[in-house]
Amino acid sequence: MFKLVITIILATFILQAGAQNALPDFSVDNLGKNRTRIFWANPFGDGLIQLNVQASYDSVRYFRTIFSSPSPQLPENGYVDSKGVPGVMYYRIFYVLPGGAYYFTKSKTINTGFASATDIQNMDPNAVITVRDDNTIVAHLQPEEFKKFRDSIVSKTKDSLFAINSTEVLLKYYKPVYYYQSSQYVVINPEGFAEIKLPDAKTKKYKIIFFDTDGSRLFIINKISDTDLVMDKTNFLHAGWFFFELYENDKLIEKNKIFLQNDF
Repeated sequence: MFKLVITIILATFILQAGAQNALPDFSVDNLGKNRTRIFWANPFGDGLIQLNVQASYDSVRYFRTIFSSPSPQLPENGYVDSKGVPGVMYYRIFYVLPGGAYYFTKSKTINTGFASATDIQNMDPNAVITVRDDNTIVAHLQPEEFKKFRDSIVSKTKDSLFAINSTEVLLKYYKPVYYYQSSQYVVINPEGFAEIKLPDAKTKKYKIIFFDTDGSRLFIINKISDTDLVMDKTNFLHAGWFFFELYENDKLIEKNKIFLQNDF
C-alpha cells in the first residue's frame, strides 16, 4: 500500500512537471547563465499555421521575433533564448490560425539575473565606465563623460543601456519592429488552400504574382475575374512560405506572404 501511494504521488508529480500551458497561455523559465526557456502546448492541432516567439525590453512595445517555429503543429514545443539582455525581458507569442486569423498572447516577464536598467543611475561615480555592445568595446568613459553619454542615449535615441556591474554597461541598439499582418485579400481557407478574395474583381483589373522564398517567380495570374478564387496547391510545388504582389490596374496595392502546410 505504501509503495502504491508513493507511485501515485510520483506519477502525479511527473505529469505536473511535464505539463505545458496551452495557447494563448505559455510558460517562461529562467534556466540560468543568460538562458530563458519559452514553451507552450498547441490546442489547435494542424490548425496552427504559424508561431513566432517575440521578445522586448518593454511590456507593450518594441517586440521583435526571435524564433519562428518550423513545425507549429507539434502538440508541445519550446525555445531557449540565449541572446537576452541584462535586466527584465518580456516575451509573447504570435500565432496564425486558418483563414488568416492571427493573435498575440499577453506578454510575460522574467529577470535574466543581471542588474536592471535602473542600476545605470548607480554606477561607480569615481570609476572609468566601460561601454560595450554585443560584439565590441565601444568606449572607456570618465564619470563626467559617461553622464553626458548616458543622457544623450536616453534623450536623443531609442537605444538602451543596461548595467552589467558597477563599472560596465551594455549598449543595445534599437531595432524597429515590423509586425506580420495577414492579408485581407489572400488567405488560407479552412481546407488549407490559398484563396484570393476580391469582391470587386468583376469591375476592376487585378493581377497577382507569386514568388518563392528565394525571390524567384513561381507564377502570375494576369487577370483575376473571380471574386473568390481558390488555387490548387500543386501550383506552389512545395509547402512553406510564399510571397506575393497584388496589383490593381497595374498599381501595387499589397505585398505580403502566405504559408501552405505540408499535406500534399
